[in-house]
Amino acid sequence: MKNKMKAVLICLPLLFTSCGESENFKGFDIDLARKTSEKLGVKVKFQEIEWDMKETELASKNIDLIWNGLTITDSRKEAMEISTPYMTNQQVIVAKKDVTLNFENNYKVAFEAGSAGDDVFNDNDLFDNCTDISCETQSSALMEVKAGTSDLAIIDSVMAGWYLKEDSSFKDLKMVSDFNLTTEYYGIAARKGDKGLIAKVNETIKSLYDDGTVTNIANTYGLKDSLVTSFSNFDTYDKVNETASWEYIKNRGELIVGFTYFAPIAYIA
Repeated sequence: MKNKMKAVLICLPLLFTSCGESENFKGFDIDLARKTSEKLGVKVKFQEIEWDMKETELASKNIDLIWNGLTITDSRKEAMEISTPYMTNQQVIVAKKDVTLNFENNYKVAFEAGSAGDDVFNDNDLFDNCTDISCETQSSALMEVKAGTSDLAIIDSVMAGWYLKEDSSFKDLKMVSDFNLTTEYYGIAARKGDKGLIAKVNETIKSLYDDGTVTNIANTYGLKDSLVTSFSNFDTYDKVNETASWEYIKNRGELIVGFTYFAPIAYIA
């Protein structure tokens, strides 16, 4: 039976302290949010959040958008307004290179609390004999495996492909390809009812797809093959009844984007 009791371990964070409009911020979502805000004619502010509290941060208006490799799920579409998908992703298992997995063992499995990896651990019987190590970020989950305080991590394939390079400090880790977990799409989330804001974001990103900006950003981070092939089939701003959410952002002149750190989506250079 899956061990639901949280193990008493402190996840090892990657230390970042800057926030706001730091020019040192990099990453696909960071760059795309900047280009989108520029085209919308408003400033962008990046606000670091705890991923497990993302819906609360959004509902309390501490942030306007969750824009950080957010997996689109049915429950999230019910709770928030979600953009058209812009990137594909998978959940993958990461382990030390010398590990041969046998899930009859009681592995310690690290994942980001409130993430798609969290859902995979709890919903997939593959992990029934395992103990969960709930972390604040995907980066922390990866660090747990590197440090040997967790046997496995469940993280985004987009992130795994970036970190698990032969010239990286995680070169002793591997993606385990023997197990097919979930395939998913990334989207951008606004508060439930903020259809006008999401429609405006959709329109703007569509124009950035059309003029080649999105592809150029993806090439910078090696993510061209992860892009969706078409950014279409969305409600346009002039077709939605709700417009106050976009007018609020336009009048304030600032868009606050909630994020956590994980390369190549959002990180400090």
